[in-house]
Amino acid sequence: MAYVIAVAGAGGKSWYIDRVADIYAVHGLNVCITTTTHIFRLPNRRNVIYAGKPEGVKLSYLGDYGYEYICRNFDAVLVESDGSHHCPVKIPAEYEPVIPSNANEIVIVMGHHSCGRITGEVCQRFNDDAARRLIIGEGTPITGRIIDAIAYEYYINPLQKKFPSTKIKYFRNNLTASIKDYYGMNIALVLMCSGKSERFGSNKLMYQLDGRKIFSYGLEALISAKFLLDTDGINSQVFVTGGNEELERCVKDRWPGTVIIPNALRHEGISGSVRCGAETAMNYGFDAVLFLAGDMPFFPADDISRLVKEFLCSGKLYGCAYSSYPSNPAIFRPECYSALLGLTGDKGALKLIRDNPEKTYYYVVSKNKLQDIDTIEDINARSNLQQESS
Repeated sequence: MAYVIAVAGAGGKSWYIDRVADIYAVHGLNVCITTTTHIFRLPNRRNVIYAGKPEGVKLSYLGDYGYEYICRNFDAVLVESDGSHHCPVKIPAEYEPVIPSNANEIVIVMGHHSCGRITGEVCQRFNDDAARRLIIGEGTPITGRIIDAIAYEYYINPLQKKFPSTKIKYFRNNLTASIKDYYGMNIALVLMCSGKSERFGSNKLMYQLDGRKIFSYGLEALISAKFLLDTDGINSQVFVTGGNEELERCVKDRWPGTVIIPNALRHEGISGSVRCGAETAMNYGFDAVLFLAGDMPFFPADDISRLVKEFLCSGKLYGCAYSSYPSNPAIFRPECYSALLGLTGDKGALKLIRDNPEKTYYYVVSKNKLQDIDTIEDINARSNLQQESS
C-alpha cells in the first residue's frame, strides 16, 4: 500500500506537493498526485502521474474505488485536500479539509509571504468569530504569529483530535525566500494609456479625480513600485503607451524619467497597447512585462511590487491580480511575448490568463483595489461616497 500524504491549508500546497513528488521520484518511487477536492490537470512526468476525475482544466476526486486503486498500485500518494481560492492563508469551513482516512501524514501549509498585508484581505473566510478567537481585527497586518495562530487554532489542533495516530506537520511557506535568485532581472512596467474611452465619452484618463488626472494614479504607483523593486535588486523601467498629445506632454513635464511608447495601434483599443508594450519588452530584452490599465487609480505600489516578486519566485508563465476573477495588473515572461503580439481587437492580455489558469500565479487583493473608471457616473459615485463619509 502507498504511503499517503494529505496536504491542506493555503499559500503553497501545490508547490509543496510537487517538491515532495519530485524527491520521491528521484529515488525511484512511483508517485501519484491526486485530490479530494480539485487540482489543475498538469502533464505527467517521469515516475509522477496526476489522477482524478476530469472537470475542464481541473481534476476532482476519483471516487472511493479509484482512490483505493491508486493507493494499492503506487508507492506514494500525495493528496491535495483543501482549496483556498488562491489566498495565502485560510480558515477552513466546517467540512474542510477533506482528509482521507488512510493518511499516514498530514501537512498544513500557510503562506508566510503574506506577512505585512491585511489579514482580512489575504485570509480566506476571515470573519468576526475568527477575530474574536484570535483577538485580531480584519484590518490587522498579518504576521508570522497570526499565521501560526490560524494554523494551530483551525487546522492542527482539530486534526490532532480527529486523527490522533497520524503524523501532522506544519510548513510556513515563504514564496519570496528565493528572491535573491532574481537579482538583476529587468522588468518593464507599462501603463496602458491608449484606450478608446468609448463609454466615458471623452479621454477619461485626463479627467480629474479628487484633484488629480486619472492616469497619474497608476503612473505614480508604477514609479513608486520601481523604487521598491530596486531595493530588492530587481531592475525596472516605467513606460506609458502614447497616442494622446496632451497626456504625453503632461508625462514629459512631470515625470521625465518615464518612457513614452508611440502607439500606432491606438485605434485597436487595449490589444494595441498590449502589443506595443510586449514589442518594447521583447526588443529591449526585458525578463518580464507588467501591464496596468491607466483607468485603475486604486491599485497601490506595494501590491505591484509584491505581485512582481511573488510572480518571479512562483516560476509561472503568467501572473495577475485576483479577487474572484483575474484582473490587471498582469505580468508575463518572455515565453509569452509572441502570444501577446498576436492579440487583436479590443481584447487584453487577460485572455491568455483565462485560457491558461494552470500556468498563472494569482495575487489575491480586495475588490476595491481593482475598481476602474469607465463612466462619469463612476467618478460621481466616488465623490458621493466621500461626502457621505466626511
